[in-house]
Amino acid sequence: MLTQYKSIARNLRGEHQRWMTKLDLLRIAVFILLAATLSSAGWGAGQAKEPRILGVAHIAYYVSDLDKARAYYEGFLGFQEAFSTKEIDGSTRVVYIKINDRQFIVLFVGSPENHGYLHDAAFETNDAKGMRTKLANAGYKVSDKVAPDPAGDLSFDVTDPSGFTIEVVQYQPKSLTGSTKGKFMLENRISTHIDHLGLLVDDQETSWKFYSDAFGFEKEGDGSKMKIGDGPDRFELGHEKKTPTAARYHVKNHICLSVPDVPKVTTELRAKPEVQTFPDAIADTHQLGNGKNVVEIYDLDRNRVELMEPPKGDVTSASMK
Repeated sequence: MLTQYKSIARNLRGEHQRWMTKLDLLRIAVFILLAATLSSAGWGAGQAKEPRILGVAHIAYYVSDLDKARAYYEGFLGFQEAFSTKEIDGSTRVVYIKINDRQFIVLFVGSPENHGYLHDAAFETNDAKGMRTKLANAGYKVSDKVAPDPAGDLSFDVTDPSGFTIEVVQYQPKSLTGSTKGKFMLENRISTHIDHLGLLVDDQETSWKFYSDAFGFEKEGDGSKMKIGDGPDRFELGHEKKTPTAARYHVKNHICLSVPDVPKVTTELRAKPEVQTFPDAIADTHQLGNGKNVVEIYDLDRNRVELMEPPKGDVTSASMK
């Protein structure tokens, strides 16, 4: 009889252990499911991604003659068209000239509406919907909703204090931008990186506050430039005491391309056959106080492209793919 009781006790203990193992597994499964749910909801500590600006995306110009603009940016400067969009009648409306996979010069066919020939300036974000909500809640004037831009990327517009249209764009894998990744980047193009873009603003103090509060940009040096996020890109705020003319907007609203050796590139440009088509393209060459060489070049609509050497020892901004 005692042997029988011992056998029953051993069986009960074994059954108890099996049930405890099942309960432990169930607890673990519930914990994993709960953690995943909290994380996807943005409640997990440190898991939610704060919407932020990553860098310069593009500068967009209205062009008076698309064929001549293409000849300048492609034939003369060595860039390549990545893609374009069409009007209903089949005519070309927007052309994207690729600098690298994340940066473009965009050409719009049409009459200019404001600030010379500038259509918009654009910055890349990691979360277009989150950034729009953040800016709207802060009281900034933004688009009614996030929607696909001509390339199919998620975007919205915000108006800065000087009246400029600033596009905030989140690149999408299946957009025209995403589908052409790694393509249309010729080895002999004049530059592989937009160092900064600049705008002629009405008031620097107001603009500093806007770009700092809205986008998180940080002032550098004398404040004429602002650092964008954690990358190498920058933003320049031009300002003039006198009321600027349209010609000054052409000069100040610009992009700066990083070039490792400006004198060498300038010599190569002067030797190109296309320079006969653009006799006034190379307007000025000079050297900054820090030793960096700079050349100012202009397209046929008098939009300025600045070529500047990166800081000494900085190869990142001079060779970005």
